[in-house]
Amino acid sequence: MLQIIKLDWSTIKYSQKRIFIILPCVFLAGYISSIYVVPTSAILFFLFSLNLYAVEEKGDLNRFYLTLPVTRNTIVTGRYCLSLFMVFGGIAAGIILMPITNLVSFSKWYPDLKWMITIVAFSLFVCALFYFFMYPILFKLGYQRGKFWGFYLPAVLLGSIYIAFLEYASLPGKETLITDLLIYASEHLILICGGMLFLTFALLVASYLLSLHFYIRREF
Repeated sequence: MLQIIKLDWSTIKYSQKRIFIILPCVFLAGYISSIYVVPTSAILFFLFSLNLYAVEEKGDLNRFYLTLPVTRNTIVTGRYCLSLFMVFGGIAAGIILMPITNLVSFSKWYPDLKWMITIVAFSLFVCALFYFFMYPILFKLGYQRGKFWGFYLPAVLLGSIYIAFLEYASLPGKETLITDLLIYASEHLILICGGMLFLTFALLVASYLLSLHFYIRREF
């Protein structure tokens, strides 16, 4: 599996410089409110991982991978592992950038440990939704045939819901909504964060099993 992870990472070497585009976008979100930094960073790093699907079709890498002494299970597992590494890297980058954006942010936040756990759990849950709606379709159809149903449509729908919530939370009279939610979550940490992490795990497992099912039966 480590061999597949290394191969996947090397195939997007020309796209890796785009990471430096992600960080200013994350900083821009933090300029509005530093509370947005971690989930925005996690989502953007997840979306960056989708470069793997676009590049693999251009280079016909699926056929190449199948000539290697690895199973299709290993290819799918490696792809998920590399993507998850990117997501956790995005969360780590967001945590590092959060206090920096606080210096210039319109809305400054100084979350304690419980609030930060809640923010990280929420970020993982949102990314798990993207995994569930995107990865199985991309493994089944490939990027060119599946990019509408497996990328554009989920990205627009989930992204719109995320942005709509942030806009709603900034409306007059709703300025304390996120604070109230974080306070409630911190007071019920096991229930709320545990529930989000359980749903995250369930969505990831379902996404992985569907992707495995489709990719094993896919013809090249």
